[in-house]
Amino acid sequence: MFENIFKGFSFIKESFSLIAKDATLIKPSIYSIFVAIFFTIFSVIVLFLLQPVIPTGIFYILVFLVLLGDYYISYFFTAMTAFLVYDFFKDGKATMSEAWEATKKNALTLFYLSIISAIIYIITSVLRRRERERGGVGGGITDMILGFIESVWTVATYFIIPAIVIEDRDIKGAVARAADIMKKNLLPIGVGEIAVGFVTGILSFIGIIVAIVVGVMLFNAIGAVTGALVAILVAAVLIILIVALSMYITTAYHTCLFLWARDVEAAKIGAPGTIKPPAPIANAMGV
Repeated sequence: MFENIFKGFSFIKESFSLIAKDATLIKPSIYSIFVAIFFTIFSVIVLFLLQPVIPTGIFYILVFLVLLGDYYISYFFTAMTAFLVYDFFKDGKATMSEAWEATKKNALTLFYLSIISAIIYIITSVLRRRERERGGVGGGITDMILGFIESVWTVATYFIIPAIVIEDRDIKGAVARAADIMKKNLLPIGVGEIAVGFVTGILSFIGIIVAIVVGVMLFNAIGAVTGALVAILVAAVLIILIVALSMYITTAYHTCLFLWARDVEAAKIGAPGTIKPPAPIANAMGV
């Protein structure tokens, strides 16, 4: 377990080195947060105002559209990050304009993926709520199964998105591509989910605590309304950067695995270990 954790730290260190070489890589993650915050606040206000005056059925349709919008924002900017990582290893430089064009070109396919994810979320949420209302041992087992399904689908989307934006596949082909990659690379995917996910979680938790502490210190130092505003602003900026880094690292890891699988196939070699993966996971895994 500790070995996997060290691998996670190693990958994160390598991911930071990529940002140091080309800061463009993290830009979509930052943009995603601001767009998602604006969209969510606007949507919540609109829903709050409309709820008393529209039928329940229409209200739930609007809620679904908001959920769909949240997924689409996340997938669109994740696709840009995936393409930037690909562009960096291909040309030695990540170009935002190329990532934008590639993502915009496949915007409709990403929308289809968003619909699927939104439907899966609704179905699992409804089933989980029903089982919890029933109670008993069966509810706990069902909750575990639904959690597993959600986790598998979440991981799958990190491979579906590169298949869409890098290889220009339609939704059916991208899902099949992701399933094939996951089946052939269970070990590195498993290591990544445990190591990178665990370490990212720890760093995010520590970072958010630090952001809050810094905010409180600034408030105490400056005081009054100005101090409160400055403290909130600084803490918010730090938290946004932490969340953006977490999003970037997760996307970068899965995109590197995706590119590794592509290289193995291109060389027509059955053993993935014979082809060196992109630098971040190669250095983290010691291959």
